Amino acid sequence: MEMDSDASFSCTPDEIVNAAGIATSNLLPEKSKDQYLKEYDLFMKWRTEKHVGNFSERVLLCYLEEKSKQWKPPTLWSTYSKLKATLLINNNVDIRKYSSQVGLLIKKLFIINRSVGHKPNKSRTFSRDEMYKFLHNAPDEQYLMHKLALIFGIADALRREELYKITVEDINDTGHVLMITIPD
Repeated sequence: MEMDSDASFSCTPDEIVNAAGIATSNLLPEKSKDQYLKEYDLFMKWRTEKHVGNFSERVLLCYLEEKSKQWKPPTLWSTYSKLKATLLINNNVDIRKYSSQVGLLIKKLFIINRSVGHKPNKSRTFSRDEMYKFLHNAPDEQYLMHKLALIFGIADALRREELYKITVEDINDTGHVLMITIPD
């Protein structure tokens, strides 16, 4: 099957070309689309500064090696992933088809070798006993909303955004049960 090129678009009706463009722009995750595009723009700016005209494996290796000196391994892995998606969408370049050099470089050099001494930031979590003490001992006058957020978070396994969007109107007290509507 032949790949679409700019020349083949001249025979394609404008409405089809526009629809394909819209569909392609929707391929990136909606919530993190800006982050993907920012990463892509940084790479494109770097290419311009280095006077690089292509997207070869060597170019990508050089870029990632340079960034490995200033970024932590998880950030580097995230960068590679974002570039993989945006280069495919914007430039029809599939860096997954490169030889395993890029993957090996990322996995071995950046993640294993550069991870020595790297301690990921972990959020502190409450134990069951700590949650129980908080729910039963903290004064409702001061901590009622915190208690409610804790219960919602545990009972419904809500995401931060979902919890943040709940309003008083989303809570219906029937007298025996609280009915809570989770907004999209």
